[in-house]
Amino acid sequence: MMAAVMRRFTSLSASQLIVALAAAGLLLLAFAALTGDMLAPMDPARQSLRARLMPPGFEGPRGVHWLGTDSVGRDILSLIVAGARPAILVSGLSVGLAALFGVMLGMFAGYRGGRMGGFLLYVTNIQLAFPFFLLAVTIVGIMRPSVALVVFVIALGCWVPFARISYAETMQVVEQEYIEAVRVMRGTTVRILLRHVLPNILPNILVLATFALGTAIVMESGLSFVGLGVPTKAPTWGRMLAEGRDYISTAWWLTLYPGLAIFLLVLSINICGERLRDITDPKQAGR
Repeated sequence: MMAAVMRRFTSLSASQLIVALAAAGLLLLAFAALTGDMLAPMDPARQSLRARLMPPGFEGPRGVHWLGTDSVGRDILSLIVAGARPAILVSGLSVGLAALFGVMLGMFAGYRGGRMGGFLLYVTNIQLAFPFFLLAVTIVGIMRPSVALVVFVIALGCWVPFARISYAETMQVVEQEYIEAVRVMRGTTVRILLRHVLPNILPNILVLATFALGTAIVMESGLSFVGLGVPTKAPTWGRMLAEGRDYISTAWWLTLYPGLAIFLLVLSINICGERLRDITDPKQAGR
C-alpha cells in the first residue's frame, strides 16, 4: 500500500505537487489550531533564562530547540505551533462574518437594483479608497482590544469584495428566465435569493473566501505586531515578530521563523485558492 502511495505521489506533475504540499501544510496547521499545544514539542509557556537566545539546533535540558529560543528561553518551534490557533481561528471567524454580511447585502442589492445598488457601490468605493489598516488601528486603539473586536475589525476590512462580487453575480442571475418564472409563481424574495441565486454564486464566493483568509491572517498579524491584536496569553506570530525586532541583529531566528510561518501559510492558502478557482471555472474545466 505504501508503495502504491509513493508511485501516485511521484506521478504528480510539478503544479499538482505544489498544490498537494500546500494543502497538506494547511491541514497540518488547521490540526495544530484545533488541538492547541498538543503538537508542540515543548511547553510554549515554559521559560528558562539559562537557555535564552540560543540558536537553532541548541540542545538544552528539555531537548533540542530546532528553531532556537527567544529572549526568555521559550522554544520557538513550540511558540509557532501554538500561534497557529489565534492566526487561523480569528481569521476564519472574520472571513466567515465578512462573507455572511457581504453576500447577503450584495445579493439583496443586486436583486433590488436601482438606488440600493448604487448606494452599495458608493459605500464600497469609499472604503476601498481609505487605508483600512489605519482605520483598524484607530478603532482598536480607541476601544479596549478583545477577540470580538479584532474579529469585527478584520471582517470590516474583508466584506467589500464579497458584497461587490455577490452584487455583480446576482444581477446576472436574476435576468434568467427561470427567476421570472419563480416570481410569477409568487416566490418570495428570500426564497429566490437562497434557493436560486445563492447556489449559482456560491463557487465564486468560496474562491474569494480562500483569498480573503490570507488577507485576514496578514491583518491579524499586523494588529498583533503593533500591540493591538487578540489579548490572549497564547503566543501570536505578529507578537513574536514584535518581540524579536529588538534582537534582529544578534538573534535573527526570532523574526525569521514567525515571518516565514506567516508567509508559508498565506502562500499555501493562495495556491489552494488558485486551484479551487481553476476547478470551479467552466473555462478551465474543459481543458
